Amino acid sequence: MDVLLVNAGSSSLKLNVLSETGERRHGASADWSAQPARYRADEGHFEILSDRSPAGIIQRALDDWRGAGWNVENLGATAHRWVHGGPFRESVILTPEVRRRLEELRDLAPLHHPPSLEALDAVAAALPTIPHLVVFDTAFHATLSEEARTYAIPARWREEFGIRRYGFHGVSYAYAARRAHEVLGANDDRRLIVCHLGQGCSAAAIIGSKCVETTMGFTPMEGLVMATRSGSVDPGILLYLQRQHGLTAEEINVALNDQSGLLGLSGISGDMRQVRAAAEAGNPAAQLALRVYGRRIRLAIGALAAAMNGLDALVFTGGVGQNDVQTRADVCDGLQFLGIELDVARNAVCRPDADVARDSSSARVLVIAAREDVTMLAEVRRLLGRSSQATTR
Repeated sequence: MDVLLVNAGSSSLKLNVLSETGERRHGASADWSAQPARYRADEGHFEILSDRSPAGIIQRALDDWRGAGWNVENLGATAHRWVHGGPFRESVILTPEVRRRLEELRDLAPLHHPPSLEALDAVAAALPTIPHLVVFDTAFHATLSEEARTYAIPARWREEFGIRRYGFHGVSYAYAARRAHEVLGANDDRRLIVCHLGQGCSAAAIIGSKCVETTMGFTPMEGLVMATRSGSVDPGILLYLQRQHGLTAEEINVALNDQSGLLGLSGISGDMRQVRAAAEAGNPAAQLALRVYGRRIRLAIGALAAAMNGLDALVFTGGVGQNDVQTRADVCDGLQFLGIELDVARNAVCRPDADVARDSSSARVLVIAAREDVTMLAEVRRLLGRSSQATTR
């Protein structure tokens, strides 16, 4: 049996066909984070993307794979990465009731859920006879303690409206934590801080495989500076903008999700590659953007280490975390108090999965390739062994 894994992000759509044992059959991706938008199918096939609709991209990929000799009849299931599971504590098989409940979660992740819903419907329409699974990023953080997940807000907001901290990027964290233990040796007590740095950015404190704290909260907007999202801001700013300058809730939502972060700071782009190039060329706004970006990550690492009373390994993953040498150097500079000693030479030439700390460093520094597909495939194997609905919290 082959499995189609669908990862619909805020600026990309990634599709991978894996065998049940994890062998990669085919892949395709669409990326509109930079211009012009690009489509790629398997190795070497690249073109400018004209149709950005998930339905069009998915159908194009299926046609390309068929043309390469793949038999769609071998496909036994699909799995979709889902950013915000709300009350869902674990992955679930798609049913009409689950689809209705996913629609209710749309506003909790406004950058991700609309394209995810489109992709889910497109795949279900194109492949109507096989089970479709939804794998939630928030499920990994179900281990957060009551004090870690609770905001200091009125009881009615918490109890009636369900306002609490959920955490995100859990599919990535699950793989990164497992892979870190493989690289360093199994240890259920090892204290990890994993930084998932991409278009979205977050960090999590993990003991063994259990999340104890994370930077994102009720929505994926809390925490670190991201590509176009602000990260944490004083909520009083939002009230001030509404009361004194007449901005609507929707205007503030668009500004914080689409016009802030690296883009808002630099005035150039949310793409780290473009911001770094501008900074190296002497652009002061881009230079400030990178300083703010790195500082927020370092502050978060210090807080997460406090939640675990120390740190054994710092892990970088995600597109920026695993590819941007200077981001890793900037973040580690100033963390010597946690026992981190980055090896500049190793960091400059490393390829995931690698340890780039000096031999003398008491805390290791790992660069791990993001492999959400491995976690998703494991969930397919687990869920297709039973048909019960996912539990909720």
